[in-house]
Amino acid sequence: MDERFDVVIVGARCAGSPLATLLGRQDVRVALVDQDAFPSDALSTHFFEADALAFLARLGVNDQLRATRAPFITRTDNRLEDIRWSTDWPQVEGDIGGLASVRRIVLDQLLVEAAQEAGAELYAGSRVTDLVRDQTNRVAGVRLNTSAGERELSARLVIGADGRTSTVARLAGARQYNLTPNQRATYWSYFEGAAIGEPTFVFHRWADRFVVAAPCDSGLYEVQVMPDLADLDAFRGDVSGSFMAHAMSCEPVAEAIASATRVGKVLGMVRWSGFFREPAGRGWVLVGDAGLFKDPAAGRGIGDAFEQAESLAATIVGALRGSDAELDTTLKHWGRRRDEAFAEYYWFGTDLGAGGRVPVVLPELVRGLQAGGKSHLMLEIQSRRARPSRVLSPPRVVAAVARALLRRGGERGRLLRELAQLGSQQARRVWLKHRPAFATDD
Repeated sequence: MDERFDVVIVGARCAGSPLATLLGRQDVRVALVDQDAFPSDALSTHFFEADALAFLARLGVNDQLRATRAPFITRTDNRLEDIRWSTDWPQVEGDIGGLASVRRIVLDQLLVEAAQEAGAELYAGSRVTDLVRDQTNRVAGVRLNTSAGERELSARLVIGADGRTSTVARLAGARQYNLTPNQRATYWSYFEGAAIGEPTFVFHRWADRFVVAAPCDSGLYEVQVMPDLADLDAFRGDVSGSFMAHAMSCEPVAEAIASATRVGKVLGMVRWSGFFREPAGRGWVLVGDAGLFKDPAAGRGIGDAFEQAESLAATIVGALRGSDAELDTTLKHWGRRRDEAFAEYYWFGTDLGAGGRVPVVLPELVRGLQAGGKSHLMLEIQSRRARPSRVLSPPRVVAAVARALLRRGGERGRLLRELAQLGSQQARRVWLKHRPAFATDD
């Protein structure tokens, strides 16, 4: 059976469904394919920031989002080593909150429903087995294995929104580059009956501990811990006990869950690599984690998927009016803009999820921002409204180094080694921007 569409989107979660919604509202005929049925869960820590909340409001699902009972958080409790500070999450006109946490079994379902309401035709429980190519070898559709048998969907454009293990990327031959293997694992779980008070996002990293927490949908409280890989064997010897020990070592989290009941399993991710993938080719393009996967310590997977979906939708609507060659060229340009837009944030997430101790200079940088009434700028990075290089600028780094030398003169050697390492690291990243390091295999 051959069915014809303007666009086939493979993957119906945080990148694919919003993209299908935006295209469908512009009278683009969209097939939305996913190997899972809905509602269904996905492995995700599912925090998303102010820019993502604003996008969901523009998408028109604000009422459905509020119905999940996930609070729109505006308060944060932060710690980096010996410096702890609280602040309001910065917002701009059009924002509806600073941060939210909604489990994917809930969030993805409402996104799929919005796509269907916009006219996208959903092929759930359908697995892509191959890409269809025309006589010029340009991608022209997909072959599916469904419960009703084999099907073939034809389209001018196939979009891979199918996550970091993307089938579309593999079949298209998209190469990975600038890989960053993880240095921490991440585990998370949920609690009922937590003493939440004012809904607050907790982000604490000190010594060998890294704990993040916030209230989420359905009255639950989500806690995430990120042990160093060097400590992973000991952690996995008693996952439940280790998880609780990390959670209870964080003061605001311990207060919240002291009388709460943990529900469900402790979930986790142990091994991954961050990467960029070649974003587009003849008849195909990648969006979300399929094209760019970042360390989850930054909590930017969902928000970045939304941002890419919105920019890609606008690009596709205009490009579909041209020839196939013009469409392909336009999407390659979009891919280059993607790399330029996300490179700094990719490396920032990598640094945030690094193993070992927090670099001495970082708390001093935050101390300087706090003294100047600008500690909120760190959260602006998280909402992608300030570039890391603008917030963690050379003058601020120099001032932080000077303060660190005065305050922690006994660690002068460590500080100088860290600075040398950071300088070398930055030089390599500038080099990789112009000459990406491709993986030898994918």
